[in-house]
Amino acid sequence: MHVNTAAGRVGIAFLGKTLMHEHLVASLPGWESNTLVEPSSFREMTAVCVDKIAELQGAGFSSLLDPCPNDIGRDVRLMAEVAARSNFNIIFATGLYNQHLGGYPYWSIKLATEPDAAKYIADLFIHELTIGVEGTGIKAGVIKIASGFNALTQYETTIFRAAAIASQATGAPIMTHTEGELGVEQVQLLAEFGIPAHRIIVGHCCGNPDHHYHMQVAKTGAYLGFDRFGIEIIQSDEVRIDSFVKLVNAGKNSQLIVSHDNVWCFRGAMQPPQIADQFSNPLHFTRVIQPRLIEAGVSQEAIDSILTENPRRFFANEVISKA
Repeated sequence: MHVNTAAGRVGIAFLGKTLMHEHLVASLPGWESNTLVEPSSFREMTAVCVDKIAELQGAGFSSLLDPCPNDIGRDVRLMAEVAARSNFNIIFATGLYNQHLGGYPYWSIKLATEPDAAKYIADLFIHELTIGVEGTGIKAGVIKIASGFNALTQYETTIFRAAAIASQATGAPIMTHTEGELGVEQVQLLAEFGIPAHRIIVGHCCGNPDHHYHMQVAKTGAYLGFDRFGIEIIQSDEVRIDSFVKLVNAGKNSQLIVSHDNVWCFRGAMQPPQIADQFSNPLHFTRVIQPRLIEAGVSQEAIDSILTENPRRFFANEVISKA
């Protein structure tokens, strides 16, 4: 079996040690309107990303997933250049973000006259998964979708339906964004559209400290994203580690994925400089979190499996146990 990467198809067995939620570049719609900020050049961003990849390679990583959706700054040409220079696997996404932070103003108008909005968006996702992005021939390997707070909006539900259509048509798995809630609802909605839970990563579960919430998501059979280690402005690592250890002790190792949600190049200088280090340390899990997990009783074998086997299993479409 293979997965699409920025440098072409790669055998899933060769992914190796993988971080499952990092961003080479991202921002939010409107960044380009801030003309007081001089944008970084392609060359500058490439250099930054190549250096970060070199750090990861030095720690034994050979792959990462960049699930930046289409509407918040994704740059597939940058990914392809960095992958080629680094000999590193970069899997990327096709998708759309949630209503309150993504490209909703554009899509609300564009879809208003479409007889089947979900099919229109699904066709976009399918094109990027099978033909390529913007005429490059570079193909996405995963679908990224998102919800906001309290409940999915009609727009977000349409995007979820589109993702399900595209996943069924191509076999691509799905990663979601959450605000630390609605994980169960996301999986249930996708199930209604025909997507089995083992094809889904529920993102940012570590934003919620509630063990009951984590166990409810785990019971669905989906993967749980503990993918913001180091971003303490959102949640403390102490809380994330405690939640992670509880899930390991509950036998949910095979459903955990880890990462940082780093953004190595923020378009429009959106990131406050005083917290920049929280978004740009690709070895934080390796150097800081992993020793603390081992101290808390998580075995090295379990950590290695979470970093290698869980990503492989996700992309290989293997069912995981609900034990």
